[in-house]
Amino acid sequence: MIFLPRGVPVRQKVNPARINLPEAMGKLRASTFTGYLRFDAPQGAGVILFQTGQLISSVFVDKDETERLIAYDAIAKIFEVSILGNAVLNIFRLSPDLVLGIHALFHGRYLQKAQDLSRLDVRMQLDLIKSEGLTACLRIYAEDQTVLIFYDQGYALGFFHEGEMELEPMADISNSVARLPGAKLDILEIRSADEIVLADLMGSADLGPIWQRTRKLLLAERSKLEETAVRSQEQNQERKRQHTLAVFKTIAGNHIGKFGVTQVEKAFAAVGSDLNTEDLEKYYVDLQRLARLVAGQSKISTMIAEMKKQMTPHG
Repeated sequence: MIFLPRGVPVRQKVNPARINLPEAMGKLRASTFTGYLRFDAPQGAGVILFQTGQLISSVFVDKDETERLIAYDAIAKIFEVSILGNAVLNIFRLSPDLVLGIHALFHGRYLQKAQDLSRLDVRMQLDLIKSEGLTACLRIYAEDQTVLIFYDQGYALGFFHEGEMELEPMADISNSVARLPGAKLDILEIRSADEIVLADLMGSADLGPIWQRTRKLLLAERSKLEETAVRSQEQNQERKRQHTLAVFKTIAGNHIGKFGVTQVEKAFAAVGSDLNTEDLEKYYVDLQRLARLVAGQSKISTMIAEMKKQMTPHG
C-alpha cells in the first residue's frame, strides 16, 4: 500500500487498459504537467511522478508489501497491471516543490513504521526530530486519508493534506487524520531538496517499447491460458462421453444382451462430446429402433428409462 494524500484532481477512476499509457504520458510531458498518476490494482499500487513535464520518479509496491520496484521496473509493472484490465488510475496536480518532497519520501529511510498513534507520544517524536535536526517526513494515515509533514534539519516546513496542491506553511496535526480511529504513523528520514539529483525517465528512454513488449507478453500468456482451458474442457467432455457410453453399454447388456451393447455403440456414435439434449434424444430413438430386432418393447422402455435416469443431475 502506498499512503499518499490526494492532490487537486485532474482525472479520476480511469481504466488504464482503455488508453495507450505511453501516449497519454507523452501528452502530460508536452503540457509540462506537475503532479502524480496513481494506479491501484489487486496486485498492488503504483505512482508515477511528473515535475514540469519530466517523469522524475516511479514506484510500485505489491499488495503484501514484500516487493518494491522503482524506476523502469516500476513502470513495467504499472503497465502490466494496467493492461490486465483491473487497475484504476487517478491523476492529481501538485506544485513542483511538493512533487520534489514526495520524490524524497519515496526514497527515504524508515525511522518508525506503522506505529499506532493511540500508543505513541507524538509530541516526543516531534521534539526528537527537532533536537536531532532531522530532514524527515512524518506520515499520518487512517482509513483512506493521509497527511504528510515535512521537516528540514528539524524545522517544520509545513504539511500536505487531502485535496491540496501546495505545501501548507503550518504543521499542525491536532485537527488532522491523527484524530481518526486506527491512525498510524511513519517517520522517514529523507534528503533535502538541494541534495536530490533528478533524472527524467522519459527523456532517458522511450516507454513505447516497454508498453508494447509488456502487452505482447501478456496477450501471448492470456492466449496460452485460454487454449489450455479449452483443451482441458474438451478433454473433460470426452472423458464424460466415454464414461456415459460405458454406462449405457452396461445397461444395454443387462437388459437385451450382447446385441444391445453393439447397438448402443452404433447409435451413440452420433452423440457429441458435449452430450447435448438433441443428440441424446436422437440416440434414444435410434437405439429403440435397433433394439426392436431382438427385444420386446417392455424391456426396451425399461432400458432407455434407466439410461435417461443416469443423465439426470441426481441420476
